[in-house]
Amino acid sequence: MTDPNDGMHLTPRRSFVARLVGAAAGLTLAGATRAAGEAPNGAAMDGHPGDEWMKELKGKHRAVFDMSAHKNGKPLSQAKNFLDAWRDAFGVPERDLNLVVGVHGEAIPVVLADALWTRFKLGEQYEVSDAAAKGAAVRNVFTSTNAASGGLLTPEQSVDGLQKRGVRFLVCMNTIAGATKKLSAAGLGSPEDVRAALLGGLLPGVMVVPAMVVAFTQLQDRGVRYTKIA
Repeated sequence: MTDPNDGMHLTPRRSFVARLVGAAAGLTLAGATRAAGEAPNGAAMDGHPGDEWMKELKGKHRAVFDMSAHKNGKPLSQAKNFLDAWRDAFGVPERDLNLVVGVHGEAIPVVLADALWTRFKLGEQYEVSDAAAKGAAVRNVFTSTNAASGGLLTPEQSVDGLQKRGVRFLVCMNTIAGATKKLSAAGLGSPEDVRAALLGGLLPGVMVVPAMVVAFTQLQDRGVRYTKIA
């Protein structure tokens, strides 16, 4: 004989199972969205890498350079001078030095891969010359691969040359947004495509932060001295 109460439990049971399935699907979708939204070098697409890396700055002499313009590589040469002078004039080993370079504004081409220099005509857009090209650069002349022939820097003054000595490079989401607007306005791609390309085309090891002014403040709060590079 059929239990008349069976029908009373059927709908709630089905509803409960449906909720479980829906919740699982929601978690899966959320995880997929986060994975798709991740940017290179440990940063999220919305620029929240955290400050764990700052805890690694334990050198006796710590500085952050504010680099808002490429100035044909002058700030990079000053970064090398910082390391060299402490070592050669004061006998300070590099393990006791920490240097961070905050790249923002018109300096952004410095930390972008060669492919983006060609695609977005960065040499033309940001007025960077290349001796080998005898005109606007179509490759990143601030990397060791291109520095010597580009005529602006030596390989030791390049981004990756400095990274080998422990220098950390930052770029901020506001700068990514500004470059996106600039390059899109120049007819070099839709804002969505340009932004994705910029985030995906950073040089290895370059970290993304939400806002450079906040990063500067956080670093100063940790005893890292701020220097504006002119």
